[in-house]
Amino acid sequence: MLLQFIEGIEYTEIPVSDLETAVDWYCNKLGAKLGLKNDERAFVDFSMGPSLFLVKTEDKTTNIFLVNGEHHYSIGFRVNNIEGFHNFLVELGAKVNEIIDEGNIGKFFTFYDPFGNMFDVHQPAKSM
Repeated sequence: MLLQFIEGIEYTEIPVSDLETAVDWYCNKLGAKLGLKNDERAFVDFSMGPSLFLVKTEDKTTNIFLVNGEHHYSIGFRVNNIEGFHNFLVELGAKVNEIIDEGNIGKFFTFYDPFGNMFDVHQPAKSM
């Protein structure tokens, strides 16, 4: 019999070079709620999903990994207005890629935060 210890994913962590700017970006721009914050890290919560820990580092690093030599995200956000969020990020000056419509799967795009971390955005297709 297999014992099941893991109940789910509680949080994920990303590197940031400036904690104050990161808290401002995620809370005041993207609408997250600030939880604990100290000199080394802060965590923020959105209305759904695990907490996102912002970890201060002086190293030049991001949450991106490579797939066949191409940048790939490690975190995806779910939205209910992908075009509105896309336009909002463009107005903020974020690096944002085009929206791709995958039909019955939904719509997607990727963007980068001010620290070079890459994220996916997904709006599920509407059920008939």
